[in-house]
Amino acid sequence: MTEIHLSLERALAALLDRADYRPLRRSELSRALGIGPDRRRELRAALRAMEDRGEVVRYRRNRYGRPDRSETFTGALSIHPRGFGFVTDEAAPDREAYVPAEALAGALHDDRVRVAVVAAPPREPRRRRRDAAPALRWRGRVLEVLERPARPVVGLLHEGPGGPAVIPDDPRFPQNVRIDGPGGALRELPPAGRKVTVALAPWAPHHRVPRGRVIEDLGDPADPAVAMTGLLRRHGIAETFPGAAERQARAVRPPAPDAAETAGRRDLRGLAAFTVDPEDAKDYDDAVSLEPDADGGWRLGVHIADVAHFVPPDSAIDREARERGTSTYLVDRTVTMLPGHLTAEVCSLRPEQDRFTRSVLLRLAPDGTVCSAETFPSRIRSRARLSYRQVQAFFDGADPGGIPAEAADALRAMRGLARALRARRMRAGALDLQTPEIRCQLDAGGRVTAIERRTETEAYGLIEEFMLAANRAVAQRLGAAGSPCLYRIHDAPDAAQWEEMARDLGELGFELATRSREALNRLVRQAAGTPLAYPVTLAILRNLKRALYAPHHRPHFGLAFDDYTHFTSPIRRYPDLVTHRLLDAVERGASPPLRNEALKELGLHCSRREREADEAERESVELKRLDYYAARLADGDTGPWPATVVSAIPRGVLVELPDTLQRGLVPFATLPGGRARRDGPGRTPGDRIEVRLARVDLARRQVDFRPAVSGSGRSASASRRRAPRPARRPRDRRG
Repeated sequence: MTEIHLSLERALAALLDRADYRPLRRSELSRALGIGPDRRRELRAALRAMEDRGEVVRYRRNRYGRPDRSETFTGALSIHPRGFGFVTDEAAPDREAYVPAEALAGALHDDRVRVAVVAAPPREPRRRRRDAAPALRWRGRVLEVLERPARPVVGLLHEGPGGPAVIPDDPRFPQNVRIDGPGGALRELPPAGRKVTVALAPWAPHHRVPRGRVIEDLGDPADPAVAMTGLLRRHGIAETFPGAAERQARAVRPPAPDAAETAGRRDLRGLAAFTVDPEDAKDYDDAVSLEPDADGGWRLGVHIADVAHFVPPDSAIDREARERGTSTYLVDRTVTMLPGHLTAEVCSLRPEQDRFTRSVLLRLAPDGTVCSAETFPSRIRSRARLSYRQVQAFFDGADPGGIPAEAADALRAMRGLARALRARRMRAGALDLQTPEIRCQLDAGGRVTAIERRTETEAYGLIEEFMLAANRAVAQRLGAAGSPCLYRIHDAPDAAQWEEMARDLGELGFELATRSREALNRLVRQAAGTPLAYPVTLAILRNLKRALYAPHHRPHFGLAFDDYTHFTSPIRRYPDLVTHRLLDAVERGASPPLRNEALKELGLHCSRREREADEAERESVELKRLDYYAARLADGDTGPWPATVVSAIPRGVLVELPDTLQRGLVPFATLPGGRARRDGPGRTPGDRIEVRLARVDLARRQVDFRPAVSGSGRSASASRRRAPRPARRPRDRRG
């Protein structure tokens, strides 16, 4: 910014801060400042810069003034990779402020901050970029950092012009960290080029560049394990357990079948119960059983490991489990919520071993209607440990082996019942969003050898329907008893999210007719079976609110349930363990162990920990997939591969490889017709195009492709076979 602009901003600030100032239009500001017509462009630029920083707000009728500094709120700051951030009000989650990069005041991602907000939306750019900040009701400016998370920064140590610095791995950390020296147990700095952990210095209002000390040398960044370890450090996920929790867990033993503590438990060991999990699962916390009922319906049993029996409240194990909130599943490792002895031995529903459980017994009509539900403590003996692949192969007519006859009979009936349950949910308006998942196969050194799509969709869906039904039944039981409950809530999108969703869907060629679940499901059905099925699902998902844990009762938008909680995974989710304790108190007629105020705090904490685990899991897949393509590029294996155009940006088109879900950019200049053409084959969402790998940028996590080249050396034409699509909204061709 020039000195002239700074001088004009200072003059504006002095005028706006006068005690007798009242909001003025731009023309009135010009007269008040004595600015002639030749400097009005400078005035507009100064007002825009001050507005971006939150120092000026435009009120009704385009009058400018200072924001009301009495309007502030507190919340966690989430920074976008492009530099701006968002803060959600802790006291009113529906209120969110957009904070421009210039107004962050040195605050970092996940800082708890106090922001000053103004009741005016940000200006809409004339031509909206796909990654631009969405229009929000509030704009804010960070006033101070109230709390900085203790978790460190992970990145690459290098020697910069101003001394040692660390380039953060996290794309939401836009600045390098200036290093003041070693810290913790380190006595000297590691050599440049090492992956390190940095403890940040406390926030200071006058510091715009973050500072810290290197406290850990993680190792060579080329080592595949180092990247995953750094990812865990960055998200504050501890791999090892405190000694007290480990010792306490090791002392726990499964009860003998005739132990006195089995009193009061219903003996269900005669049921043909079994577990269904991923092939590489080590803990089995849910089993299912099915028996015909006398009236032609079914008795569905959902039996969940009774973790609460072995983990007393506020014990060393419980405190650590609460802090973790959830288990984390990375590509190359699992970080469990509970110590391994409990997770894989004592609580796990291992086949042919007696285990303590809490059971939900549902009486179901043939059409999936729940006629009654009963909950109680129980004992079971799982008859088989099945995998999703086995069950899917069985459904597909193959003989996978290892499925006992009684389990096979139950699976045949369960298949029809799960379909009926799902059909009822869909008729009630539940969102029908199914996202594909990929698996990375690793060698002994942790490097990816292959990537494949998950195919056991019906087997997964079967177990999912039964768990949903059990979770809903427990929520209704707690609600009917007047007990506190840690509900799983999912609010409907707000107006800004609906608008953003409609815009994103429109770019894919789909028109959102009404703001309803029914309209979303219609679009999903229209896109099904086409290359745009997954992009449409993503466009919806990224504009939905995140599901949360809270003690107040609200409907679940995505599932279309009035009552819902989490009960079925207490080995890996702390809210489920809490629900078990609340349910136990209701069944015994005892006082609830937690009241709403404690549940509110717990819900906020577990929601944060769940978000961290989800981000770590997603990043682990992203990093391993990037490593996979970087290795293929180094080996000269660049394709060609089929790809689908999913969107267009000013530089080119984004494409997705259907087999691995890897996305990348194909520049317009490399497509037939070059930059001059912005439409035609290979440029519209849904177009299919053959591409070759051109570049992998591990630091920026970006992949570039080029159109496959024919034998003559000319760019091969993109396929003109496009996905069937619904009526398209007229495109806005302006600017």
